[in-house]
Formats: sequence, structure tokens, C-alpha cells
Amino acid sequence: MWLTWFISQAPRLETLDFRFRPLAPHALAWSCDAELAVALDDALHVFLPNYPNGGAGDDALDGDQMHHQFSMSLQASGIIRPDASINAKLCEAAGVKLPGPRNMEVSAFCGVGRGPVTGSGAALGQIVRVEWSPNGMGQNLRPVLTVLVTNGSIVTLGEHIGSGSTIASSATTRTFRNWRFLWGLGALLPIPDGDCKRGFREMDERIVSFSWAREILPGRGLLAYANDSREIVIMSVQLYSRESELEGSTGDQSAWEICELARFDGRGPHKGWEPEDPDFVPNGSGFSLKWSPWHVSPESRTATLAYIANNHAGFRRISIHGEWEKGRDPTLRVEKTDTTAICIPLYADAFIEWEDAIWSDGDGHMARGIIATPFVPKPFQVDLCSTPSRPMASHSAGQCSSVYAEEDEASTNPITGLIIHHPDPNNKPPAPEYSLVRLSATATNQDWYQTNVSENDAPIPRWAEYVRRHSTRLVPRLAAMEGFESDSDSEDLDDEFMEDDVHMSQVHPHRFRFWGLASSPGDGCTAVLMTKHNTQHPYRRPRSKILFGRPDAAKETTPGKQKGVAKNLTTEGRLWEACYGNQGDVSDIAPTGTGDSLIDQNPLRDLFKDVIAQQRCVYCESRLNISSQESMCENGHSFATCAATGLPIMAPGVSRLCAVCGLRCLKVSELPAIADRYIGSNAVVDSAGDVCGGCGGKFVS
Repeated sequence: MWLTWFISQAPRLETLDFRFRPLAPHALAWSCDAELAVALDDALHVFLPNYPNGGAGDDALDGDQMHHQFSMSLQASGIIRPDASINAKLCEAAGVKLPGPRNMEVSAFCGVGRGPVTGSGAALGQIVRVEWSPNGMGQNLRPVLTVLVTNGSIVTLGEHIGSGSTIASSATTRTFRNWRFLWGLGALLPIPDGDCKRGFREMDERIVSFSWAREILPGRGLLAYANDSREIVIMSVQLYSRESELEGSTGDQSAWEICELARFDGRGPHKGWEPEDPDFVPNGSGFSLKWSPWHVSPESRTATLAYIANNHAGFRRISIHGEWEKGRDPTLRVEKTDTTAICIPLYADAFIEWEDAIWSDGDGHMARGIIATPFVPKPFQVDLCSTPSRPMASHSAGQCSSVYAEEDEASTNPITGLIIHHPDPNNKPPAPEYSLVRLSATATNQDWYQTNVSENDAPIPRWAEYVRRHSTRLVPRLAAMEGFESDSDSEDLDDEFMEDDVHMSQVHPHRFRFWGLASSPGDGCTAVLMTKHNTQHPYRRPRSKILFGRPDAAKETTPGKQKGVAKNLTTEGRLWEACYGNQGDVSDIAPTGTGDSLIDQNPLRDLFKDVIAQQRCVYCESRLNISSQESMCENGHSFATCAATGLPIMAPGVSRLCAVCGLRCLKVSELPAIADRYIGSNAVVDSAGDVCGGCGGKFVS
């Protein structure tokens, strides 16, 4: 059976090894489509998930190519220079042409921001952190990847297939050939601005943090960033087709449009400390912004943007009123004061995470989360629709006792990765359920992995068992001094070195550092980025690896939790969880060709059901025998069958291939002409558009 074949061919989820180390924590990000991004000091890695594709024919991967899940990867330079050409397409779409470098020389970056070093252009341009956009933001409705760079810019990468590209018509599998720099912000990068004489302005800002809002509408999203002046800026980001606006244009002319909508003060109420002050504590974080889930009502949608300032966490309510029409700016309202504010001891690299749920509490709509100080996880909750509070008066951190943490909260091992697990919507836990890792894992420090979920509901991940076993292992000191490197638990080595001296001292040969923790789209799997170090010698090998944790396939997921996880996932995310997260069934996601798939539920089938019988072979005019995946005439001419309409696809370049199920769908632009010819000019074509009509997956191109 197709389902049995699919499961048996699913590639193995294996450890990923790198020849670089991370520059900063939180260097790992998992997208809504199960794409994995890793930011290392000298390289950026992006991994695309691989699935067996029964509909791709000769392009299906063979056994050698399917040896592990993330065998399709991109390794790019981790050094990104703020070049104006990054935004050339962005400005061109707005009718602005950027001037070329003077005297044919590449202009030098002279720095930006208030810092004495960064303001002089001394930042190298390494990647600090990565974050995926929400679903539907980029081309083919795929998420795009945004990176924060040390020179003060954020740069977005993703798929871009121009109308004249041959990739769009010939691609049968996903590749990185069409990945590009899409646009960037900050660090003197130009963006269109109609109020400027030249039609664009250079963003004279050093960006120190950013965050994408949760999914709003296809091709429309909000991005927040903070600069080193502690201003927080809300930008609208859109990708839409401008085919009707460009005379003589052919094909898809997708264009990005970015516009600043609002800006507010994010410095907080605390007066600044001078570095010479004895109570000065370094603060600031590249992870200081985070959006809550959206509360959607008939008139508007509302979210809260959490931001971290000097020993202060603020929560600012942001609303979109009315419909956000594509190609227009939304009606955005940013409250003048915070909904609530918390004075709390916060140190460098503090961050905030939200629970992916909104709980009704009387007339309130509560969202909860965790503030990592970053040494202590502190839960909080905010009413997304409550009236903003009065602004907090300016005061010193000493007045509210937020300079130093309590004695029982003292720690020297910061949290470098935290995930909040998806809750059961029918069973609200007392506090957000989370798991975290801390920077250092040694034999004498066993608090590096913590969770408030019971072991019966969430067993300890395999990667945590691996680290615990190897960090507490004892070997003879002589073996460790000679560079013992083994991941086995064999005692043969101990016997070899202890033959002559049974009293030889023993040591723990390894310690570990954690640089990021991420969960898969449906929270079924976890991935951790870590480095392994020798305790007896300086460890100069720039190595790191990603370890995965997945549930035991023999253990069933509770029905309530499975229902809560699967409700908002993309088809790609659902397929990942079915294969590796023990959630759901593959047969409920990808069409099997047995008549029980989503194809039979598609409304386009009802519209074109009478047209199917009228189709004739384009070669011999004979009748066609239509099946779910292939249509064949009496003389043996075969054609692919459109998964959305059931019509045979009898011309090249008029269909698109689904990257999930391998079936083809006629392009949306082709359907009105077919309906007008066979049904009439009054036929209404209600198409899924940029997703497969069979499984809801995204197209290859």
C-alpha cells in the first residue's frame, strides 16, 4: 500500500554535525513548515525536510539520497555586509532606482548607531540570531528567514522565482537555486520613501533586536525591531503580485513592500546607570522582543508586543482594525502606554516566550508566557484586550529593588533555550508548561535541563539522556589526558588503564554547552544545538552538533493534546508531526489515491465535474479515462490529473507541482478560461490559489 511504502521510506532523523560554533545563544530556529535554520559564527545553515514522494516518478529520491532527513541543506557565509544592492529589487518595485557606487568602487560601511565602536563601522557583520516569519509570508506562501547581524541590520532570505526564470517551469523538487537576499533594514540600507527627494532614505539606525508577529493574512505581516536608542518600530511587510499594475508584463511580478507604521519609546521607566557606578549591571538583549498570539474579533485583531528594557518588561497592545487589503497599509493602533509593566532584575540576553494559547477569564482574554531573566524562568499573564494602565513614573532601579536578584535566585548558568509546550485547549495548566536548557552542563552542575512537565506526559528527551550520561561518566585521568574521545559506555578503556594501578584517580572527561533549543511545528520533537568540550585540555576544535528528541512511536499521544497541536499547522508541519512527532496519520494529510483524500472534498470538483466528461485527448481526440492521479486516452496517451479540479493537464507550463504529495494542480490563471469555455461566463472559480488542491501543501515553484 502507498501508506506503508511512505512510512517505510521516511528518512531517518539523525544528528547534524558542523565545523563551526555559534556566536550567541538562541542560534536555532524551526519554521512552521519544519525547515531548520542554524546561525554559527562563520556560517549560516538552512535545512529543508525530505519526504518520500510517491508522485514524483523518476525524481523520487533513492535509498542513498534518503539516508537522513535533513540531507538537503544550504551552507552560506555567516558574514553579511550591509550592501545597498540587497534592497535593489525592493526599491525597483516602488519605481526607485538606486545610484551605483561612486567611481566604480564599492562604498565602505562607516558604522551606524550611538556606540563608539559600532558607530565607526568596526562590527564584522556576523549573524547573531535567526527567526522564521509566519506562514504565508514569502513566495509560494512559504516562510522567509530573517537574520540579525552585528553591523546593526536585519536581512531576510528566501525563495524568489522571477517570471522569466526557467526554474519555475522545470523544477520537480525543492532546491536552494532560487534562494536570494530579499530585503534588509537598518545599517544605512536604502528603503523607498516618497517623502524624500531621491525617492528613498538610508536607514540610519542600528537594529539590536527584532521579532515577527504571528500569522495574519497571506502575504501580509508585521515586523517589530528595536534600535540602540531603545525605540521600537512596527513595520508592515507585504508580498503581492503587481501584474495588473505593470504594462506589458507577463507572468507573476511579485513585489515586496515595506512601510513604517508606528514607533514608540521602549526605554522603560528606569534611569540609566553609568558604567562607573558601583551598581551598574550590563543589560540589553538581541532577543528582547516577542509577539503574543492574536485575539481575533469581527472588527479587529489584537496582540501584545512584549519588550525588555533596563530591568523592566513592558507589554504594549497593538491592534489592526478592519480588513487589511493587499497592497494597502493596515489601520494600526499602538497604545500610548503599556497594558502592564513589570520591574524585575534582568541581565544581558534576557528574553521572553509566549504560550501559543489565549484563555478566557470572564470578560478577559488572557495570554501567558515566561520571562527568562535569563537565570530564572518567571511566568506572567496579560489580558490582551484590557485597558492600558497609567504610565509608570520614571525612577531608579534601586527604588523598586530591581537591581539585584533575590539570594535564592542567584545563578551563574544562564538559560540559552526555552520552549513553551502546546497546551491542551480543554485542560488549562496552572502555569505554562515549558522545558529549558542552560549554557553549561558538567558533572557537578545538573540543572542544565529543567521542565515543569511530568515525566509521564513528556519523557526526558534522548539528547538530554545522552548529555547526562556522558557528562557524569568517569574515566581514568591518564585516558582523559591522552585525548580520550569516545561516545561509548564500554569499560574496556577503564580496564586497560587500571591494570597496574587500581587506585588511579578518575575524572569526568567531557562537559557540554547548549546554544539553542527549538521545537517542531506541532511540538512533537525537540532539537538542541550543543558543543562538546574536553575538561583536561583547551578545546580548540570549532565543532557543534544538533541532537534531536522524538517520542516513542509505541506510545500514543493523548487525544486532547493531539487535537490542540494539529489545529493551526500547515500541511508540511502536520506531515512532519505524523512522521516524527507521533501525532496524526500520514493518510489524513497526503492523498493516497484511494478516494479518501481531500481531493473528493474540494469544491472545484463540483464545479468542473460535468466538464471532465467533455475532455478529449489533444493528440487523437479520443475519450479520456480519468483517475485520481493520471488520465489516459484509448490510444495510450497519458496526462497528469489536476488534484484540485479533476481535469486532465494537457499542456506544458500550465500546472504546478505539490512538494508534499507530488500531484499537480492547474494554475489559478488557467481556471477562468476553462470555466468560461465549458460552463459560462458567470461561473465563479473559488480556488485554493497558492496551495495544493489535494493536500493543502505548498508548490515546488
